[in-house]
Amino acid sequence: AESLRKLGEENGVVYTHAHAWGDAGSRSWKTFRCIDVARILGAKYLVVHPIYKHEDGSFIMDDEEFVKVNAEAIMPLVEYAEKQNVILLSENILWGSSIKATAISALVEAVNSPFFAWCYDTGHANVHHLSCRELLKCKIPPISLHIQDNHGTYADEHLMPGDGDIDWKEFLDVLKEIGYKGEMVMEAHHQSLDAADCDRDPILREIYVRADKMREYFLRK
Repeated sequence: AESLRKLGEENGVVYTHAHAWGDAGSRSWKTFRCIDVARILGAKYLVVHPIYKHEDGSFIMDDEEFVKVNAEAIMPLVEYAEKQNVILLSENILWGSSIKATAISALVEAVNSPFFAWCYDTGHANVHHLSCRELLKCKIPPISLHIQDNHGTYADEHLMPGDGDIDWKEFLDVLKEIGYKGEMVMEAHHQSLDAADCDRDPILREIYVRADKMREYFLRK
């Protein structure tokens, strides 16, 4: 982590986000170490997946149970993150109540800590054909976004915006409607990771171009 921080400084790269191993219920040394790594990198935010299933492997389908289980599980991590000056972010994922933005928002409300908020993942919502307009029902809005596209199947493809079937104009209009002022993280990594070395730079450049177009549209009055 120290060497990555130094490499970033040498190349003018600022780390803003990191993503933890496992889920909030693991509470293993690895999860706490992820918080340490985020601090060392200088990343303000660390995404931690919520618990989405019971010990018997069945999915947690009741929203109130989902909030209760996760609120209890996340507190030791939130307390540790506060000491490291890192903000933990839950996110909507792919199973049980975890797919609902409203459930993640309710979890953040229940924990009620300045060191715990949430991130909305566009691709995860689209896998389940959930409209971005669900954000209008959330009492606590997200403070970060994972921007990725897919074709609305169960495959979490992590494509760049425009290579799937998400309506990005509608999404950006909803962000304007809720007065969104947070971060936008391009989580469109599969295309570049799977590409040959000679093709990777053009793909990354195109991701940047599309991200900039989204930014321009969002800022347009």
